[in-house]
Amino acid sequence: MDSNHYQTNTFADQSIGIDGTVQQAPYAATAPIHPEVDISISSSSVKHPGQPALSSFSSSSLPSADVRNSPVKPMTTDLNSIATPSSVFSPIIKSGNSNKVSFNVDKNETKMIPTSSSEISKDSMLPPTADAISSTVELLVNAAELREAAVRESSVANGTSTAARAGRGQGGVAEDVVALHGGPFTALELGQLSLVCNSSPVVTTNSNSIDINSIGNSDGVWSSLGEDLLSTLTPMLRTHVISALGIDLVGEGRNVITKSMEDGENKKKSTITIAQWMMHTSTCSKQEGACLGSRDDHIIEPGGGHRRLQILLCGLQSASILLSIMSSSGIDRRAVEDDTIEACVNLIKNHIQKHLVPALSNTGHLGISCTSSNDGEETSNRDDDEDGSHTPKAKRAKTVSANRGVVAKGLKAVYTPILSATGLFGTILERAKDFINGNEMDDRLLFTLSSAALSTLTIDASTVVRADVGSLASIVQESAIDLVVAIFGRYPRHQSIVIEDLFQLLLKLPTSKRSLRTYLVRNSARTATPSSGSDSVGDNDCIQPICALALLLIQSCVVIPVQSENGDIKGGGAGADKEGDESDEDEELESTANETSGLERCNAVCEQITSEMLQRCSRKGEEGGASEFRPILFNWIDDLLRVRYLIEFPAAEMLLLNLSHRLGSDLLRASAISKTQVVEATYLATAMDAFGKITSAVAGTLRVNRENPFKLPDITDCIDSKPKEEVNRCFCRRGHLDTFMVDCDRCHGWYHGSCIGITKDTVPDEWICDECKLQISMLDQAKVFSRGKEGSIILTTKDHCHVMRQYVLSYITRAAQSSNSSRAKRSREFFIASWAKNITLEETSTDGGRSFDLGLVRSHVIAQWYPSDRPRTTSFLTDDGNSRIMSTLVASSELSISFPRLLGVLLRLMGDSMATLRKLSLKAFLQVANVDPALMLQPLVRKEVSRCFHDDAISVREAAVNLVGDYVLQSPKLAAAFHSSLLERMVDKGVSVRKRIVKIFRDILLSDPSYGGRATAMHIMLQRADDRKEDDGVRDLVHETFHTLWFNGSAFESGKSSLLLAADVRPDDPSNPGKNMTKAELYCREAAKQMVEVVKVSGSADYLTSLVNGLLFGFYEGDKDKKTAERKRRQEDSRNQCKSLVSALVELLLSFEESRSQKEDDGKELVALLSVLSVFSQTHPELILPHIDTLLPYLKGDNGVKKYESSIVSVVSNIVSLASLHFSSAEWSRLTGGELPEDLVGIAYKFPPSAVSAAVEALANLANHPDAIAGNIPEKKLFSMAVRFYTYLLKNRNLLDASMKKSIRDNIRRALSALGSICRFYECQDGCDSHNLDLNSFSVITEVKRLQFSGYVLSSACFALFKDYLEQDDEQTKCLALRAMNGVFISRPRVVLAAEQFGIFTSVISEDSPSSVQIESLRCWRDILLAEEKRIESGAAKKKMQLQTNMSVSKRISGDQDGDACISGSVLTKHADRLYELILSKDEKVRHVIIDLIGHLLRQGLINPMATVPHLLAVQGDVESPRTRSLALKLLIIEGEKRPDMLRQRICAGLKQAYSFQKMVYPHDAHGAPRATALLTRNEGTKVITETIFDSVIKESAITNKRAQREGLLKGIISLFEKDPDSEDTHVDLLPLLSFASEILAHLPYNSLNDPLFIVYHSSCITALDGQAIVSRFAEILGGDMCDPNSGEDDIERAWKTSSTINPETIGLKSKSKQREFGQVCVNACRILPLLQLKKFLCKAYNLSEVRMSEYVPSEKERINEKGVSISDSTPAFSCSLPPMYDMHQNINWNNAAAIYASIRLLMRECEIETC
Repeated sequence: MDSNHYQTNTFADQSIGIDGTVQQAPYAATAPIHPEVDISISSSSVKHPGQPALSSFSSSSLPSADVRNSPVKPMTTDLNSIATPSSVFSPIIKSGNSNKVSFNVDKNETKMIPTSSSEISKDSMLPPTADAISSTVELLVNAAELREAAVRESSVANGTSTAARAGRGQGGVAEDVVALHGGPFTALELGQLSLVCNSSPVVTTNSNSIDINSIGNSDGVWSSLGEDLLSTLTPMLRTHVISALGIDLVGEGRNVITKSMEDGENKKKSTITIAQWMMHTSTCSKQEGACLGSRDDHIIEPGGGHRRLQILLCGLQSASILLSIMSSSGIDRRAVEDDTIEACVNLIKNHIQKHLVPALSNTGHLGISCTSSNDGEETSNRDDDEDGSHTPKAKRAKTVSANRGVVAKGLKAVYTPILSATGLFGTILERAKDFINGNEMDDRLLFTLSSAALSTLTIDASTVVRADVGSLASIVQESAIDLVVAIFGRYPRHQSIVIEDLFQLLLKLPTSKRSLRTYLVRNSARTATPSSGSDSVGDNDCIQPICALALLLIQSCVVIPVQSENGDIKGGGAGADKEGDESDEDEELESTANETSGLERCNAVCEQITSEMLQRCSRKGEEGGASEFRPILFNWIDDLLRVRYLIEFPAAEMLLLNLSHRLGSDLLRASAISKTQVVEATYLATAMDAFGKITSAVAGTLRVNRENPFKLPDITDCIDSKPKEEVNRCFCRRGHLDTFMVDCDRCHGWYHGSCIGITKDTVPDEWICDECKLQISMLDQAKVFSRGKEGSIILTTKDHCHVMRQYVLSYITRAAQSSNSSRAKRSREFFIASWAKNITLEETSTDGGRSFDLGLVRSHVIAQWYPSDRPRTTSFLTDDGNSRIMSTLVASSELSISFPRLLGVLLRLMGDSMATLRKLSLKAFLQVANVDPALMLQPLVRKEVSRCFHDDAISVREAAVNLVGDYVLQSPKLAAAFHSSLLERMVDKGVSVRKRIVKIFRDILLSDPSYGGRATAMHIMLQRADDRKEDDGVRDLVHETFHTLWFNGSAFESGKSSLLLAADVRPDDPSNPGKNMTKAELYCREAAKQMVEVVKVSGSADYLTSLVNGLLFGFYEGDKDKKTAERKRRQEDSRNQCKSLVSALVELLLSFEESRSQKEDDGKELVALLSVLSVFSQTHPELILPHIDTLLPYLKGDNGVKKYESSIVSVVSNIVSLASLHFSSAEWSRLTGGELPEDLVGIAYKFPPSAVSAAVEALANLANHPDAIAGNIPEKKLFSMAVRFYTYLLKNRNLLDASMKKSIRDNIRRALSALGSICRFYECQDGCDSHNLDLNSFSVITEVKRLQFSGYVLSSACFALFKDYLEQDDEQTKCLALRAMNGVFISRPRVVLAAEQFGIFTSVISEDSPSSVQIESLRCWRDILLAEEKRIESGAAKKKMQLQTNMSVSKRISGDQDGDACISGSVLTKHADRLYELILSKDEKVRHVIIDLIGHLLRQGLINPMATVPHLLAVQGDVESPRTRSLALKLLIIEGEKRPDMLRQRICAGLKQAYSFQKMVYPHDAHGAPRATALLTRNEGTKVITETIFDSVIKESAITNKRAQREGLLKGIISLFEKDPDSEDTHVDLLPLLSFASEILAHLPYNSLNDPLFIVYHSSCITALDGQAIVSRFAEILGGDMCDPNSGEDDIERAWKTSSTINPETIGLKSKSKQREFGQVCVNACRILPLLQLKKFLCKAYNLSEVRMSEYVPSEKERINEKGVSISDSTPAFSCSLPPMYDMHQNINWNNAAAIYASIRLLMRECEIETC
């Protein structure tokens, strides 16, 4: 179908021959015919969109009455001359191959004479006159009446009725005419009448001249006939229509096929096939050669289908003629009976439903099941999907599917002739539309017609029948749409019903047809919003017919704008007095603008369509087809965005504007509702997605207009007409091509001829480009509309828009006049009204910014409502110019202007209290940002997105991260702006958020390795990867990222690594020292730089060490998952790159030394470089050997960076220590014979303990080298240093006091540190402790000469000396002595037993020991455990065992685990109780260190987890030490993963421990009571979040996801409130614990409403029994009427409220025993009082209704709608502080007792009311 809807929408009228052939002839002309003009109507000028070109009407189109094989017999009366009035309408002769039609007018006889085209003169080309047409019609009517009279005469003469004769096949001509055509006329005669409908009569004057003005006016065809003739003609035509009403050709054909199939199955001779039933070229052999189809209609016989088809076609032809008569002007409405109108309407309905829809969609075979009944007759059954047949599907598939295929194939013979009459039916619908526009119709018929027309929109054209079926379907649908639009515009009272029918039709559509796009429109690919679907054909797009209908309905309601006398707008004006807020003013202004511009009804219809659609989408669940309408909404929006730039559909902007406003209002309304109200979540997602789609389209429009504006001059003086420089200004931007180009005669810009539609043969004398045309027009209109302004006029964007609108209006006007289409007319009028509305809104605005006089502009616009024959402008733009103008105008439309409001809605919803809306708004904004990424840099957007990074909901944070992640790669500024926010989310609680953050930084680093924040980002990622709690997916992403950045060997070799981007040197740079470096070396150098930067930022190489170890040796040994192969590949790559990386690091070190500037920061850089080398020395020490000489000078300690000297020598010492074991004998000899030993000894004398330890370890490893001999240089140096330090300690061991000099004290501490390191790292070759050590061997040797390494002599003497220093009073000295002693324990594990016997461990961790000593002792124990673990895992223990010659075979087989390895653990286990006691230490550092030690004990299995978990839970109450709580939480999570049920089982014990912990650790409050709280508060923005001390444990563990474990945990806590079975009364000391537990139950993080319901249920069980018993016991104690358990407020309660002091005797408690008993019952009441208060709190906090609580059963399944609950932000924190019952002297506080009494009775009464 041609996409230009302004083309003439005409149909080919069709004449039907008796033989059934359908002939086509043009019936309408696009212009009047003048005698002096050679008018040649070609087939292309009258073809309908989608139809093939129609050939000219020829002589073969109207066969004569003597037709071969015609059943009509010659009559005595010469009917042939009547039936064929060739004297009036002669066939038009087609000359040669010409498609031109010519006429000659004989002025004397006033008739048309056909001539050959070569003989036609211009003076003879006129249509027939009115008298000739009247004569023709009269002849045709008389012929039919004569045939009827002849039939009656023949019937009377033969005494036989006409029906009887026809039934026997003996009828005459008239009978056969009725039988074959369904009425009195033959097909030929109906064809003649159809030509009359298309004729334009010529009116002659008295002088035999012709009135030229009458030519082309077809309205007077039928009005020229007399009333008597019309009253005779119309009943005859109605007979044909009524006959056609009974035709169901598809259904009858289906019956013929099924009957034939049944006969074939029963092996009967087939009486007739579908081809024989439809045949018309042969005769039947039965009964005297009767004509085909002459039998009864119910008898299946050859030719029967063709005869039925002939009746149908004649009926359609008659309906077309009748509608032409009824719609003609000048016809008296009473000349046509109502029955005729009803018959035509019913025929239209039947033909659509029974013929067109099945034929076009190829669905005539659906819903039929061909089976044989017992009597052999056909039975039709519907399919299972349609009526729920109980036939099994398997059986149905075998018996039905094959039959359906046969039926579908056979029905093609029926579809083909039906589809041949599509053009005729299109004409019928067009004429029905004309009739509706000019006449009133009955409502019932209107609804029938509109429903039938709407049903055509469901057609899904199937090319199985015909290749051009899509075009035919478009003909029907477009005509039907025009008909519905006509009804809609003509009858406003029925508009609501039509819209309702439209939506009902949508719901009835099958799912596959709800997105059916078959309505062709022009392609808008040049616009900013490309088509979202793939439904495009060439230069055309396709939209849904229903969407097109909705737009045309809106446009049909436009009326002419209002203009007041003085030129001002009624009800408008900037000075109008309005009340209310700004939104009310906007609404009032909008209403006024719509009313005055003629768009009021259009807007009302638009609002109704929007309201109907969104109301259906917003229904809950599946109610009302909500799930069906939501996809339809998206399809509508897609279609509206497709046609938004098309001039033909200006209402698309209005509908989009209404949709956006309504969707925004619905979303804001959902934001404003309270949490107690339920919002349909699916509709919110739909509305937000739709809102985001519209907003993104507007953003795209504004972006395109911003980047490619249509620039016009701002000042009239700037419009220069002088020639400019000749340049290529073609809008295609293809530059100069070797092709034909055209020069603008004004600006001399060159344009491609193909772009502007000009060829070499059609070059005009003068051609001006679009921009120049607009400039000229701008100048002309500026002079007119500036109202007399002289001089230079400043023009604004608004002024430019008026000029561009005028061009668009001229274009529409020209198209509407050329096409004579009602659609084009309405589109033009709607555009004018929209322009008038914009002027109204512009007039009322206060921003100014215009030079044109809007009153003049408005008058000018309204004056063009009725187009004149003279065009307003003679210059027209190119297609591209019109497209660019439309793009500019759309960018300045009301919808585009409202973009800040649309964006504001999204930004506002990002901060909404509802997490769902926050997440959805972020996703919607993502659509907008995809179109215009520049929006991300706006301050308001950045502010809201940054706020969403800290949102409570994980889904919102993830959405915000996704939003930023999509654009940081595109914009470096954006990456820098959100860098800190992204880093913060690296530690987000949501795994999905952390994964997305890692991916974002991975993409940034891979695309831009020189990214400014790379070091910090890498540091955080390494930190996450090293965290044991981290998710495996996150960790794998981090490892993959760093492998790609640093260890991707294949990328290095091929030169494809992204690190090339960061290289600051090039191999071909002659001035660069690295010019000979390969690509791989360059990449390694950049990777080395990044590693150094990471270590420099981290301050430690621990994280890098962990990563490198993992990449080289594997993170998880024994991994069985699918990622194992990938990890192995990464390990292989990493190993291959280590050597290159080490070389690159050494090169960086050398470069650094060459460029050092002796700045303070140089030390930090140097430490980082050496630390990275140290990392590789731990993994591959052999790689350091070639570079060892480069590193040794740093051991001198004179590196020029005093602040970092200690760190430098420590790192280098560690490198030497690790590499020493790989020295060859020669290398070892060379190094030890040089300055290395002296340098190491010098470090021990000059630097702090950390450096001393590293130097001693390096010296010890050199001394213990495998190739070393006894008495080697390092050993001598080490022994000499040991003796010197030992001597110094021995000398001063008894001199330690407060008066000792600081220098001596410092030397003592250095000596202790050095001796401890020597004892730890030097391995005695002959040293081996026996299983039972002699304690006497550990004594101080005062004779220094006796000291020696062998036999552990020096080690034992040092231990004794350390023991002496441990007994000193100085805390620091004691700590250093412990540290030194720890070196002996690590090298000789059995000495731990001796220390235990000496009581050293008991003393250092006792309560009397200082905190610093306790801390140091715990750290020493930790180091012992780690050293033992490392010794065993490295294989050192096994090697040592193999060197022992005196060990038995059994000992060797059992391994080292039975020996030294378990000694330290066994000793620690002995002190486990004391370790648990240290958890309650008031020193936070002690608590932290003991938790760390317990973690190692748990990991090594040296402590009982069941006994440890309660203590770890107790530490969760350490509210003032987040670090300790976090460490304990980490251990709890690890244990929870190993033993999921442990946390649930031990929660009660942990709760008690937490309460005890807070009482003991924290000081008392002002009243002397222990301060214990289960609640924590933290601030998140303006919110104060309350949580329990166990929240993190619940959230991080698996308890949250398993209902059984959650309920077990809750049941365990609730059990604390149960009555002790061994005691009747509750102890008063238990009450604070119960308050503590109730606070935890009130604020635990519940994921489902089932959890608080579970608590309420079990609390009610306890309070119902125990509470009533307590109230009854109160009554027994008080006696009489004082306390009635079932009464209301009593005297005690009233006294408590009114009196400040309660006297027990006044309340009936005179005896001491009753007073004591009353006090105890109050204590018992305090046991259940927290539960009663808790129940009340949970009901309010979670909005628990009485109905829900009463129907709750613990065994019921969790409800989906009750998941994801949270406490309302407005709910205050739960507090259950029970008043103390006794004072310090154990006397009852009667005021508190009365308060407890009143509280328990009040809460119990409330429970009774709730139960009732």
